[in-house]
Amino acid sequence: MVVIAASIVTRGGKAVLSRQFREIARSRVEALLASFPKLADSGTQHTVVEQDNVRFVYQPLDELYMVLITNRQSNILQDIDSLHLFAQVVSTVCKRLDEREILRNAFELLSAFDELVTLGYRENLSLNQIKTFLEMESHEERIQEIIARNKELEASEERKRKAKQLELQRKEAARSGAYGRGQLAKTPSYPVYTPPSRPSVPDSYDSYEAERNKTFNKSLPTRGKGMQLGKKSKTTDIYEKVRGDLGPEVEDAPLVSAQPTPTAAETKVSSSRPSLESTSPIHVAIAEVISAKLSREGALQFFEVKGDLNLRISDPSFTKVSLSLVAQEGTHKAQFRTHPNVDKALFTSNKTIQLKDTTKRFPSNNSIGVLRWRVTAPADSTDVLPLTFTVWVNKSSDDSYTITIEYEFNSTSSTSYLRDVVVTIPYTTSEPAVSSFDAMYEVTGDSLEWTIGHVDADNSNGAFEFEAQAEDEAEFFPMSVRFEMAKPFVDVDVTSVKLLEGAMDEEVNFEKVIRSVGEGYVIE
Repeated sequence: MVVIAASIVTRGGKAVLSRQFREIARSRVEALLASFPKLADSGTQHTVVEQDNVRFVYQPLDELYMVLITNRQSNILQDIDSLHLFAQVVSTVCKRLDEREILRNAFELLSAFDELVTLGYRENLSLNQIKTFLEMESHEERIQEIIARNKELEASEERKRKAKQLELQRKEAARSGAYGRGQLAKTPSYPVYTPPSRPSVPDSYDSYEAERNKTFNKSLPTRGKGMQLGKKSKTTDIYEKVRGDLGPEVEDAPLVSAQPTPTAAETKVSSSRPSLESTSPIHVAIAEVISAKLSREGALQFFEVKGDLNLRISDPSFTKVSLSLVAQEGTHKAQFRTHPNVDKALFTSNKTIQLKDTTKRFPSNNSIGVLRWRVTAPADSTDVLPLTFTVWVNKSSDDSYTITIEYEFNSTSSTSYLRDVVVTIPYTTSEPAVSSFDAMYEVTGDSLEWTIGHVDADNSNGAFEFEAQAEDEAEFFPMSVRFEMAKPFVDVDVTSVKLLEGAMDEEVNFEKVIRSVGEGYVIE
């Protein structure tokens, strides 16, 4: 089979969109398409006509035609099968089958046509595969965005905390200064925070800790007499209270942070050294996606959970490590798959991620997937769903529909609550009128978004109702649901990371991001 061109034309033969897969002049294609309406029979749904050395395989699309121009020697059965797939792609990409909608989605349609046919020969692809190719989603990019967003939040919280500490220090210094002007002895001075620099100093962390503790344990300077005997001043009480609240970490913090020699001990999770920003060389990301297809009556048709554990090491000196995990199959019998270079036997026996060849290292500055897991469930197993829906459709005599959507939280599922729950409902004919006065929603150009928000045992069910004109109730489907779970569906976590060289079994600090979301969660 050789497809010369795929075109969408009007009833009069005007080309709305055309893609040529073989060497052929534009004028030749336009001439062929202009002569096509004279040969086409409008009384059939799809048929074939021939002219000169080419064959037209076509199918009506409302007021348009989907036309494939092939050579006369091609297999007619394959031609018709390809025509159906082209028509499905056009119907999927375009909300309406008119000239304006085709032109608005021209680039998406041309990209889909290129996926279907290469150099005139059809690729063996399904509609779902083409949708996946057009989405062009990058799992690695999504993980990096999550990590970057969490770092920004952590930095913002750190700035707020430091600002609050400085404000407390300034207020206490002002109070103590006012009190000290009437005394023989001055009150203790407080250190002022300045951003830490990193000079090279010979002192080790242990000596710094010892000196800091010694300084803190010294008794405070003796205050001058002149106050009432046997009674503490109010200012002294305030000072002692704030001093106890802030603790030695704030009062005796050095103005310049020393940078000790890098060792494995500095990166312990239990290290008490103050740190202004995260310097963890190891980043762990646990990402999980929950997909499901539900019927309008709430029955489960398809369910799948896919998860990935990604490891990123920014410091080459920490690339020889092992990860201790919690990885439970649970009642749903999760299937785990390790990376080919990871010791599978060690993971199965001890739930530890480590390279097979212990002489090798993990790559640095590159996010790699070391573990994957998957969970499926048979149809009608609604106990696995964190959230179920039932849709009630009532049609009036004037072609208007009343749609009621009910949700119910499954308290026996693997999560205690869901957050950021949003239901997206498509529409085509007219803008919906919402009847639920207490609901949060937003109407866009072609969809209605119902924001449920937080769902837990206290907010376990609810309903949403709207009215709209439509030619058929199918216009409101499929509805899509997105949400974020409090914890992963499959019990997977990283408990510790250990070095495999130098100080053996030395635990090192690491950053961890966990995200479990609902994507591809639809009601059909």
